[in-house]
Amino acid sequence: MADINFDFLHSYSPLKKALLLLLITATIAGLFTYFIYIPKIKEIEKVERKLKQAQVKLHQTQQIANQLPEFEAEIQKLNIAFKKALNKLPDNKEIPDLLLTITKLGKDAKLAFNLFQPLANRSRDFYAEVPIDIEVQGSYHAVGKFFSQICAMPRIVNIFGYNLGGYETVDGEDSLKTKFQAVTYTFIDAPPVKKDIPQKGKKR
Repeated sequence: MADINFDFLHSYSPLKKALLLLLITATIAGLFTYFIYIPKIKEIEKVERKLKQAQVKLHQTQQIANQLPEFEAEIQKLNIAFKKALNKLPDNKEIPDLLLTITKLGKDAKLAFNLFQPLANRSRDFYAEVPIDIEVQGSYHAVGKFFSQICAMPRIVNIFGYNLGGYETVDGEDSLKTKFQAVTYTFIDAPPVKKDIPQKGKKR
């Protein structure tokens, strides 16, 4: 390579030399900034964004991990509550005894039954409603006692659409007709899963 001769600089005035030096310095600084500094800054910013995202995910994971015992305890409580609710729903075998208990409570409250008609079950998700149309004759206080005793039963029995009417006096005592629908509930037994029976090959 040929040697670079800088003798021509001697003819420059100090001002020109200073301006030339400033230009060279600015050019080097610009090249350094454009090709080295800016790419590194962008790379650092990219790494910082990934770091922040990782920190957020870590924080969320830690929160979930800290709340996990509470979730497990809540699930356990729900399971216990569900089992208690199951115990309050009679199965199909208990329905006749439950109906007899309701009629006995009515008679103990000194009510006469004009109607006691179980209706067709109404299927829901995993249970069925067992509705009974009932009409009783007796005093208002006797009806109130009857309703109170039904609500105090260990099995769930709800009362809907009650209607009071037909007021009259029987043997000097007030009497009226009360129509309502009592609804209890029972689980729907899941149908057994049919297993495919392999067919025997025909003999030739």
